[in-house]
Amino acid sequence: MRGVAAALVGALVATGCLHHHSGPPLPPEVLRAGLTQDDYALRQSFADGRFEEALGLVSAKGRFAPRDELLASLYRASALYYAGRFDTSGVTLDRAAVLADDRYTKSASKNLLAAVTNDAVLPYEPSRTERLMMNYYGMLDFLRRGDAEGAAVEARRVSALLESFDSRKDSVDARTRALLNYLAGAAFEAAGEKNDAAVSYRVARSLVGDSALPFPPEPKKGRRPRATRPAAEPATGDVIVVVEHGYVAHLVPRLVLVPVTQDEFDKFGGKPEETLAAAAAISARAMLWIASDRDRFIWHDEHDDRELRMNDDSREIAYLLPVAWTSLQRPYHPAWRASLVVDSAAPRPIAMSADLCDAVAADFRRSRAASFTRGVLRAGMKLALAKTAADRMEDRKGELAGTVTRWAADALNVLTERADTRQWRLLPGELSLVRVTLPAGAHDLSIDYAPSPGAPTRRLALGRIDVAAGGIAVATTRVWDDGVLPPGRRVVISDK
Repeated sequence: MRGVAAALVGALVATGCLHHHSGPPLPPEVLRAGLTQDDYALRQSFADGRFEEALGLVSAKGRFAPRDELLASLYRASALYYAGRFDTSGVTLDRAAVLADDRYTKSASKNLLAAVTNDAVLPYEPSRTERLMMNYYGMLDFLRRGDAEGAAVEARRVSALLESFDSRKDSVDARTRALLNYLAGAAFEAAGEKNDAAVSYRVARSLVGDSALPFPPEPKKGRRPRATRPAAEPATGDVIVVVEHGYVAHLVPRLVLVPVTQDEFDKFGGKPEETLAAAAAISARAMLWIASDRDRFIWHDEHDDRELRMNDDSREIAYLLPVAWTSLQRPYHPAWRASLVVDSAAPRPIAMSADLCDAVAADFRRSRAASFTRGVLRAGMKLALAKTAADRMEDRKGELAGTVTRWAADALNVLTERADTRQWRLLPGELSLVRVTLPAGAHDLSIDYAPSPGAPTRRLALGRIDVAAGGIAVATTRVWDDGVLPPGRRVVISDK
């Protein structure tokens, strides 16, 4: 069958198309999960608390810095944030946001460029979830610095983005939206903007109900009846603790082999309108097949082959069109548990609130039709060029020369067909929070964390926090489970 050799070459290329440096061999679990040496070494730097070192690795001339300016800014912002350099991370996030807005307004021409090259050469455009997480970190930057007004500005940006996505029926996962609305409400509340806070809390409630998040009591309507002055109550304030866990699902390269009928195959290399018509028919048929299962080609099981074939037993197949594709690898996250400890008092459970893996999967579903259509058109154009070159060579040198030319062109086309696996891979996989009311003053916070059922609990100190009477204080932490190896297992991969 024509194209089989090219498809086999493509399957090999798809497994190694990510840029990475040489080094010691990775453990099998990491390889099956589609992580590179760079990915895993950088994760270890963060897990060990070597944030300044991680910042050097993703700096402008760092070994692991993404080539795209916007994506590199997001990586640097992550390193700065976890290093506690909140003012600098905020500036870096603002720069990334300006680039993202500029690229969004100029994205109309991207289909043409990607149709003749591949999606990976385009300027990086953040997903909906990544755009929201930029403002999420912006809010926390200001709250950790005690700048409630700055946090409220970021909260308005989050609210505007969420409203925009909703109006276009392009929302991220409901639990992620609820948690971000909740944090926006807390930022408004900290800034004394009670009306805006009430709106954000109301939106969050409408998404997940009353019990999923620790909502403050809703203000009572109507006049307060006159009464004797109540006895003075102890001065208290609220503390919100945000716990980030693991890593978000990451993209891995795959190759989809799309069946082409003899009639469609014959049209490639003929008149341009016939080539486009054949590519459009193949793309439409493929999208109908994919749409029959909303999760088809989205999730990658680490035991799956990296080569996928679209089944179409009802037609006689003349060619398998290789189209670069990506799927999401969900991290290994057992049923972990955590609880908040304040001043060594009784622990308060922390429930998981939002799974960012579901949010990025929702982004993926929305973008896959356009991405797959570009891929089919691109592969079809390459096939047309290969057929034209082979036919000319056959006319000049004979049938054997034409066959060799077609095979060589097929192989070259697949070698240049690269899956776009770029993303903000340092994002957490899950977000949780707990809210407690405490007496005004200083308090020591920590969390008791168990990575899996039956595993021993370890205590992670969050440090001391000052609670102002009537105010809101925020503390954050991240549990750096790598999402690949089982809890407690560690493989040392040097990043030197």
